[in-house]
Amino acid sequence: MAPNPTDVLRDTLAQSFGLAISDLVSEEKIIEALTLRVEELIAGNPDQLFSMLYRLDISEARIKAAMALDHEVTKKIAVLIYERQLEKIISRNQFRSTRPDDDLAW
Repeated sequence: MAPNPTDVLRDTLAQSFGLAISDLVSEEKIIEALTLRVEELIAGNPDQLFSMLYRLDISEARIKAAMALDHEVTKKIAVLIYERQLEKIISRNQFRSTRPDDDLAW
C-alpha cells in the first residue's frame, strides 16, 4: 500500500526546509509554515532559497510570476513549493513498480 502523499509531503518539506510541522496535517497549515520559512530565507539568505527552488525544479517563469505580485509573494512561493513536491510524490507513487520486471528478476 502506497503511503499517503500528504504525509510524505509533510515529511519531505519538514526535512528539506527545516520545518517543525509534525503536528500540522492540513494543506493550509503546511503552506503557512512554508510561507514563514520562505520569509526567513528571503530576509536572511535569498541565494539559499533560489538554490532550493532550482533543485525542486520549479520553473523560473512561475517564480517570476509569483514575485511580480504586489502582495503575498512569500505565500505564492510557498504554494509553488507545496504543489511541486506533491507532483513529485504522486508521480513516484504512480510509477513505482510493485514487482520487478521479468527481465530484471533473477
